[in-house]
Amino acid sequence: MPTFDYAAYDISGKLVDGVVSADSERHARRLLKDKKLLPSKLTEVSQSPASGSRFGRRTRVNDFDLSLVLQQQAILIQSGLPLEDALRMTIEQAETDRQRRMVESWRSEIVEGRSFSEAMRRSPYKIPESVIAGIGVGEESGHLHAVLMRLAEDLESSAENRKTVARALIYPATLLGTSMLVVALMMVWVVPKITAIFVSSNRELPLITKIIIWVSEFVQQYGLIILVLSLVASLLIVWLLKDIERKRRWHQLLLNIPGLGRWTTMANIADWSRSLGVLLGNGVPALAALKISSAVVGNLHLRAKMEQVTESMRRGSSLQKALEDSQVGSGFLIHMVGSGEASSELDKMLMRVSDYYSLRLANAVEVFLKLINPVLIIFMGVIILSVVAAVMLPIMDMSNVV
Repeated sequence: MPTFDYAAYDISGKLVDGVVSADSERHARRLLKDKKLLPSKLTEVSQSPASGSRFGRRTRVNDFDLSLVLQQQAILIQSGLPLEDALRMTIEQAETDRQRRMVESWRSEIVEGRSFSEAMRRSPYKIPESVIAGIGVGEESGHLHAVLMRLAEDLESSAENRKTVARALIYPATLLGTSMLVVALMMVWVVPKITAIFVSSNRELPLITKIIIWVSEFVQQYGLIILVLSLVASLLIVWLLKDIERKRRWHQLLLNIPGLGRWTTMANIADWSRSLGVLLGNGVPALAALKISSAVVGNLHLRAKMEQVTESMRRGSSLQKALEDSQVGSGFLIHMVGSGEASSELDKMLMRVSDYYSLRLANAVEVFLKLINPVLIIFMGVIILSVVAAVMLPIMDMSNVV
C-alpha cells in the first residue's frame, strides 16, 4: 500500500505533518478528514514495498536514531503498553522529524494488521535486515522487548566502530587540508607581493627564497588547473566505483594500506561478530543469521569472504573451519569461535569477540591520534618557517648591505 507524506491543519489551526498509508491519494485525504485534519500538502512517498520511494530508493536511517527508537519501544513494551500505543507515544515524543515520520510509517502498517517486522520491511525507510530478522524472531518468541534492547545496543556499537575509524581519518585530513589552503593563499596573494621587491633588486637570492618564488609562480599558473583536474578525477573515481567489482577491488586495496587496513578489518569483524551473536542469541537459524550478518560488513572484499564462510557452512562445515579456510580474521577470532561451538555458547563468544575488536580499534585510533598531532604540528611548522625564512633572509641581507 502506498505511503503518503502529508502536511495538514488540525481543528485548532496548527500545522502538523506526518505519514499515512492509503490505497490512493483520495483515500489518504479521507483518512485525514476522519482524523479532523485539513490537508494542505499530500505527496506519495512510496509506490510499492519493493521500491520504497517514488524514486525507487529507500531513505537511509541514522543508526543512532534507529537505536534510540528501538530502545524507547523496548522500555514502553516492557512496561505493558501494546505495540501500537508504544509507537503512537514515540511519535508524539519524537526528537526529530525523521524519527517521527519513520515510526508513523511503521504504525500505519501495523494498524492494517501487519507484524512489526513486516511493517519495517514495507517502510519507505531502509532498516537493516538484521534488525528486521531479529524483531521477527522476538515477535514469535514473545520476548520482543529484550530483542529490541539488544538490537539497539548492536546498532550503537556498530555505529561507534565506524565513527572511530572516521575520526582517525577526518582529523588529520582536515588539518592538512586547512594547512594546504592557507599555504596556497599565501603563495597566490602574499608571497608574490613581497618577493617582487627582491627580484627587482637584481641581487643573488638565497636558495630557499628561489624555491618559494618558484612554488608561488607554479601555484599561480597551474593551481586552478590542478584544482579542476582533482575535482574531475574525484568525480570519475566515484563514477567508476559504482561498478560492484571495481568497488570490491578498491576495498581490497584499502585493506593493504598500513594502519587503515587493520582498522577496517577490526571494525568489520566487530560488526559481523556482534550482529551474528545477537541474531543467534535471539533464536535466528544459523544459516539465516550468517547471511544477514554478511550484509552488515561494509568492506566488499571482506563481505565476499564472509559469504564464502556462509556457503561453507551450508555444505556442512563448522564455522571455525570455514573461517580458517577463508582466512578471515586472526587466530583470536577462530579460537573463540571454536570454543563457542564446542561449549554451545557461540553467541556469547561472538559478543566477546566484538567487544575485543572494538576495544582494540578504539585503542589503536587513540594512539594514532596522539602520535599524529606532534607530526602534523612539526610539518606545519616547517612549512611556515620555510616561508618566513624565504622572506626574512633577503631582508636581512639587504639591511646588512645598507
